[in-house]
Amino acid sequence: MKSITAAVELTGIRDFQTFTAPSLRPELARLAREGQAPSQLFITCADSRMVPNVITSSGPGELFTVRNIGNLVPPPDAAEDSVSAAIEYAVDVLGVRVITVCGHSGCGAMQSLLHGAHRRDGGARTPLTRWLRLGQDSLQRVRHMPPRLLGQAPSHDPLERLCLTNVVQQVENLRAHPSVHRRVKSGELRLTGLYFDIAAAQTFVLSRSGRAFVPVRPDVGTAA
Repeated sequence: MKSITAAVELTGIRDFQTFTAPSLRPELARLAREGQAPSQLFITCADSRMVPNVITSSGPGELFTVRNIGNLVPPPDAAEDSVSAAIEYAVDVLGVRVITVCGHSGCGAMQSLLHGAHRRDGGARTPLTRWLRLGQDSLQRVRHMPPRLLGQAPSHDPLERLCLTNVVQQVENLRAHPSVHRRVKSGELRLTGLYFDIAAAQTFVLSRSGRAFVPVRPDVGTAA
């Protein structure tokens, strides 16, 4: 049984080696020689339905990617260094010019927040419940004029409202990091919020006002 399972798990890797690796090898060889120089830090959810390189049509070396439960960006004073270390490295070492926070519809982390998973006081706290406590600011923010999807009536779905609000909150958390604040203020860095509707395969970009998400269309600008 173990050998069968291993063979199934290796199928995709074998396909890559056979069909994809030959065409990618020259570019990967160049990146191996020259090192990485991504222009963007992309922070998104660990949800298996989110595939950053697919929705951004990007290839090797283009995105410096951080994925976690709920696409959360801990504030600078939080006792959590992993995401903060990635932000510092992306900004101060790699010199990225854009940082994107991308949330999505039907987020399980946001659903857990709505159900109060972060407030489980009985018994031992788990790594997941401790992590979800970082989303409390999004829960507070959603009570006051949550953003909406432009062209659509304001949603009455608590989960969608929280998923949208969470992107706005995490961009705000991101801006509070010293290295990010410094580069944004000097005009060297731009922050972007995205929302991906999984069922519709539609990406929305946060407007400059922070009050709405504008659909990204092939033939329509996204400024708002």
